[in-house]
Amino acid sequence: MYRQITSNKRKSIALLFGFLLLYVALGWLLSLWFGAAALFVAVGVAVVMLMVNLFMGDDLVAAVTGARRIERKEEAPELWRMVENLSITAGLPMPRLFVVPDESPNAFAAGRSPKQAIVAVTTGLLQRLDEEELEGVLAHEMSHVRNYDVRLMTWAAVLAGSIALLAQVFLRAMWFGGGRREGGGGANPIVLIAVIAGLVLAPVAAILIQMAISRRREYVADASAAELTRYPQGLASALRTISAAAKPSAKLGNQAIAHLMIAPPLSARGRTMTLFATHPATEDRIARLRDMAGGVEHRHEALTEGRASL
Repeated sequence: MYRQITSNKRKSIALLFGFLLLYVALGWLLSLWFGAAALFVAVGVAVVMLMVNLFMGDDLVAAVTGARRIERKEEAPELWRMVENLSITAGLPMPRLFVVPDESPNAFAAGRSPKQAIVAVTTGLLQRLDEEELEGVLAHEMSHVRNYDVRLMTWAAVLAGSIALLAQVFLRAMWFGGGRREGGGGANPIVLIAVIAGLVLAPVAAILIQMAISRRREYVADASAAELTRYPQGLASALRTISAAAKPSAKLGNQAIAHLMIAPPLSARGRTMTLFATHPATEDRIARLRDMAGGVEHRHEALTEGRASL
């Protein structure tokens, strides 16, 4: 576990430098068509995104998903109790709790550190999982917090989203004629092709950087969750339910934050990213958890009342 934490801290710094280099490269390429101002814009956006990541990346992720914060235990006593108990078991401070109004069952954690972490679940998850299954999911997310996966994953989400947005803005500018009257390379068709290729490939490069964050973290979080709950079949059953009941979601299926989810979400078009998958196969994760449980399966219990109102 400590090796994983140290590795994640190193990767977080490497991730920031990787994205900064990507911003500079994209800015330089854009300057060939739009002029020097494009480079300053790209660097400016990079600095702003760096500050956002350092101080409010977790809040931005919550805002993107439309999550609502649970302020008091009385609002969601069962959910609060589970997270509180898991925090004590894991030796962590109580994270901020959020509920995302979305029918697709899923969950995620985000934040800069365990002190600023958030844990969020969807209404679809609360409506489908029993107590042991929900506890397994929450233990998985708390493991991401303990292992400092949240910092790495949150920074990747914000930076990848900003790269995609920047590329879209300049593509639209080119579509409407921006930069054609600039001097130098503005009239060179080779430069035009290079800039367009760069704008198309930059978001792909951002996704590849996300994928460079080893998918092994999901296996480690699954194993840590089994350790916290002493009941791996609960998480295995939850993953099976989440996969079977997945619904299209424009918010959760956003490629910039999809890697934060406990299981691959469906996009608004009902698709999952297979070429750039950020999660290992759910079936493989379930099989590993089943082995930990000695082949014992979980029996789904009746849900407690009151969850549907969250």
